[in-house]
Amino acid sequence: EFHGEDVTNVPAGKRGVGFVFQHYALFKHMTIAKNIGFGLRAKPRRERPSEEAIEARVKELLELVQLDGLGQRYPSELSGGQRQRVALARALASQPKVLLLDEPFGALDAKVRKDLRRWLRLFQEEIKITTVFVTHDQEEALEVADRIVVLNAGRIEQSGAPAEVEAAPATPFMQTFLGGANRFDVTLAGGGVLLDGRPLPPGSVALGAGASAGRDPAPGLGFVRAHELRLLPEGAPEAVLSARITQAAPRGGVVRVELASGGRLLEASVDRDVWSALGLAPGDAVGLGVARMVVYSAEG
Repeated sequence: EFHGEDVTNVPAGKRGVGFVFQHYALFKHMTIAKNIGFGLRAKPRRERPSEEAIEARVKELLELVQLDGLGQRYPSELSGGQRQRVALARALASQPKVLLLDEPFGALDAKVRKDLRRWLRLFQEEIKITTVFVTHDQEEALEVADRIVVLNAGRIEQSGAPAEVEAAPATPFMQTFLGGANRFDVTLAGGGVLLDGRPLPPGSVALGAGASAGRDPAPGLGFVRAHELRLLPEGAPEAVLSARITQAAPRGGVVRVELASGGRLLEASVDRDVWSALGLAPGDAVGLGVARMVVYSAEG
């Protein structure tokens, strides 16, 4: 439904959808202005605006996507980010009811993607058109969207506001897809959770859908996100695992630490000040504490 109207049986060309391709799909032999106005000029004669109205709409859109003054250039004379803004302007030319963006930043480098994400968010607030943005980049989705729907093998895994989805992944798939979480095989028994035979503090465990800590032992899957895995001095009493640091890479205000523990490869995210205070380096042995583990039934 678009604005309450069922368009299932409406021909695609009459549904009022603006479409932006991943690879621009601009006509190389046309100027930027001609590309933007193409859809309007291609309308049947009785629906086609006058040439003056088309030129006015093109001028308006060039200003809207911050490309005014570049209308007489050709696609080859623009950067990738500029070309994608031209594609967006072209999709908006016929005043669609909804916009569909098919991985629109997939062909761009990381810095341009980041700049365009920020620009698109502000742009969307200005034009206020319902927009479906398809992406495989979870950071992109979290930054741009008002609402996220995560699809896995054609089924909806979870949907909701970005903050809600990011803070509380609802399924094992979501834990690994969004959170980059460390996965552990655990045992649900005695009303608690055992990791490598050691009980986890009750306050550090959250039971996910389908999991219950009964009296009889049952297999479970535990997920600990990188920022919830704590590095401790080797042999610390609160440590539930021992590990050895294999790699450490500073990223902004945190250090991403890779660890080997009992045949598992784990990742922790540590504040840079904490990392400096610990005085650790690759090759060092450490203890690991769990701030929070989300546990699911292995059968589920």
